[in-house]
Amino acid sequence: MPTYSNRRRTTTKRTTTSARFGRTGGGKSYGYTAGTTTRKTTTRKGPAAKAAAPGYQNVNSAFEWKVRSFRTLWDQTRGPAKYGRPSPATLKTFANWINKGAYVWRVTNTQVNKWCKTNQQYKTGTSVKTVLGGKFGKSTIKAVACDKSGGFIVATAPTYKGKPFNFPH
Repeated sequence: MPTYSNRRRTTTKRTTTSARFGRTGGGKSYGYTAGTTTRKTTTRKGPAAKAAAPGYQNVNSAFEWKVRSFRTLWDQTRGPAKYGRPSPATLKTFANWINKGAYVWRVTNTQVNKWCKTNQQYKTGTSVKTVLGGKFGKSTIKAVACDKSGGFIVATAPTYKGKPFNFPH
């Protein structure tokens, strides 16, 4: 069992100010108070919360994206599936895209409609790839497949028009 002794706990004190009368206690004020009560939550910092060493930020970012992309594929193999899961061959294809530097995302039909300003119910990965390719460029959208929740998994190039690629929010 791992120990968590290396975690730091930081807290700040609670301050209460009252204007005229009334007592304060336990974070509650009784009577008339014209002041403010300020609290800060406790934060824990562990090994995963540490920043990358100087000079390693780019490598660290690439590793984080690879881990997130593989976790997206891993999630397709676990838990209940409302719809059909991607085949093992499809997941291997997406893993190969990740190894080539692509990012893997999960998107919903609603998100595709919002980004592409359409109002359709997409049922195949091919149709979504065509629509997203028209919006973001055919070289940016590498592959699309249906996922287990009725959405889609999309492999994209890491950059779009010279900038890091992110789907709009």
